[in-house]
Amino acid sequence: MGMYQRALARLSTMGGLRWALSKVLSPLDTRLKGTRFAPSTLGVDFPLCFLTTTGRKSGAKRTVPLFFVTAPNGSPAVVATNFGQENHPAWALNLDAHPNATLEIDGLSRSVVARRASNDEASALWPLFDGFWPGYEEYRKLAPRDIRVFVLE
Repeated sequence: MGMYQRALARLSTMGGLRWALSKVLSPLDTRLKGTRFAPSTLGVDFPLCFLTTTGRKSGAKRTVPLFFVTAPNGSPAVVATNFGQENHPAWALNLDAHPNATLEIDGLSRSVVARRASNDEASALWPLFDGFWPGYEEYRKLAPRDIRVFVLE
């Protein structure tokens, strides 16, 4: 993990900064997608995908950048930490209401169907998430809710 990644991971575990990052990073990553300022062009080596869900209330398409890991069955998996905040992120609520989504990884898009990981699957996936983003362990301690893990098949 490079210096930028270590600094970002550390900042993401600090109280007020967690809230600020939850409001700033996702829109910024989405807006910079495909530009020379995108995380992938800045030497940031995070496994990043773009997930497009259907709004549960609006019906509008919503795209969010997320870290992902590869589940044992070969499917991508994402985790709805919301930086350890009190509420589930909107994209997770959208997936619960409308599991059909579009996933983009390395510029390649495909249709997926999301399902919540079983407890056993989630237990097997957490070490993979923790392996590249140390903040995830802190988010599990801080979040006053069960953090949802989704497998995208």
